[in-house]
Amino acid sequence: MTRFISTIACCLLTFALVADVWAADGSGAGPDPAAEKSEKDTKKPKQEAKRPEKPDQAKEAAKKPEKPAEKPKEAAEPAKPAEKAKPAAAKPKPEAGPQGAAAEKPSTVTVKPELFKIEVSLKGNFEPQSMREIVLRPESWSTFKVVKAVEHGAEVERDDRLVEFEMDELDDAIVDQKRKVELAELAVTQAEKSLEILEETTPLDLASAERTKRHSDEDLAYYFKIDRPMSEKVANYNVETSENYLEYQLEELRQLEKMYQADDLTEETEEIILKRQRDAVKRAEFFLEMDKIRRDETLKTRLPRLDESMKQSNVRTALSLDEAKAALPLALRRARLDLDKLEVTLDKEKEKLEKLTGDRGAMEVKAPMDGVVYYGQFKRGEWSGASSGADKLKKGGSVSANDVFMTVVKPRPLLIRVKVPEKDVHQFRRGLKGTVRPTGYPDLRLAATVTDVDQLPFTAGSFQAMLRVSIGEEAQAIVPGMSATIKFIPYLKKRTLTVPPSAVHTDELDDQKHYVCLLTEDGKQQKQAVTLGRKTEKKTEILDGVVAGDQVLKEFPKDKK
Repeated sequence: MTRFISTIACCLLTFALVADVWAADGSGAGPDPAAEKSEKDTKKPKQEAKRPEKPDQAKEAAKKPEKPAEKPKEAAEPAKPAEKAKPAAAKPKPEAGPQGAAAEKPSTVTVKPELFKIEVSLKGNFEPQSMREIVLRPESWSTFKVVKAVEHGAEVERDDRLVEFEMDELDDAIVDQKRKVELAELAVTQAEKSLEILEETTPLDLASAERTKRHSDEDLAYYFKIDRPMSEKVANYNVETSENYLEYQLEELRQLEKMYQADDLTEETEEIILKRQRDAVKRAEFFLEMDKIRRDETLKTRLPRLDESMKQSNVRTALSLDEAKAALPLALRRARLDLDKLEVTLDKEKEKLEKLTGDRGAMEVKAPMDGVVYYGQFKRGEWSGASSGADKLKKGGSVSANDVFMTVVKPRPLLIRVKVPEKDVHQFRRGLKGTVRPTGYPDLRLAATVTDVDQLPFTAGSFQAMLRVSIGEEAQAIVPGMSATIKFIPYLKKRTLTVPPSAVHTDELDDQKHYVCLLTEDGKQQKQAVTLGRKTEKKTEILDGVVAGDQVLKEFPKDKK
């Protein structure tokens, strides 16, 4: 009230000064058309100024009938004096437009403390905290034909049989594999025995080869040193002996012929003795010829051939020794490698038998825990493969290896998996509370708490979070796989100052600086720096810069510098 009275007093004093100036200049005669127009322009702001926000100010304004007298003085003021009087006249909130017309009063909001909260609503799915997937992971067998399987939704206890498969083909394969293992064992035993013998004979064979080479060297040396010279000597000696024998026989024949010419022997006796001697000479000549031929054959043919044969035999013996030294150890090594290979084959056959036996055991599918049977697989809150699983698990159907065809689920406790948009992930933290509304039971309200938030995005633009949900007796119908809407309030203040987002201006050069346009008590617009808190689409929290009761423009002027 005091401020308002002071303002009125200042206006009256200004008008009195203007009247004195008019009197001194002699310009008080007659009304001025421009002054009449100015009077009309200023008339509207004064009427709008009569809308004080405070009740006491409104009453005070009603008691001042002399206030309209200000208008003619202000209207009759010349251009320059009007410039001086502008500060006093500008105190009312309305301002004249650029053409002098009355400007429309800007829309304002009053800064006041109120409830401020940020709500995030997400979709999610119920999933069990404890579940076990049923999948065949065979190591060898690949045919799994179903004979019988428990129904989808059936309750089972631990070790209950879930699926029964045909076993005949697998049993036959196991029998065949056992035979292969036996044959492989026999082959290994035989190879071990052969290797044992070879390890003993190899040194003997090497010694024999070395002994043969040594004998060959000795025989070759003896041949060239003794046997060959002797063979030549014998051949020559035989010829010499035959020549001597022939000479003896010829000499004896001559003596007989000479003797018989002088004696008195009869012709018959003489002829007989001479004939015999002539036959002896003839034999001696034959033996001489034969010995010469043998000598020539021995010296020119047999001995050179024997020389070559002896040399080649010695070379062959040396090569045989080299071969034995090289081949026998290699043969021994090869026998050892063959034994290793057979042992590896035996191990593989045994391993295959173990795999087949293990696959047969794996085909006896039993429940790993108490729970409810679901066909298909549970993937991040959603069931998949239930329909195809029903076709696979009917009688005569076939299950694929490494395919999750069934899941045993414990219905309680339950979790909820939600996808958090990247723009909201900063508001999620462990311990954040939420309210769950199941899609199938919209009247139910369940309490949930965030237990985990992924550090990395799961898909482009979204993260996953897990919630622990409290399921009471009233929510027994909630089962894994159902969907729900979860509402979170990550930020809440019961009393904090807020303004519309349009009232806040961000510095173009520094996005950390923010401003509002504050309406002062004298009606002026003032750029005011503020510190912002959280934001929503409809409200922006102000932490510092304004106080409760301040008036700010609802929209920050675009041309406000």
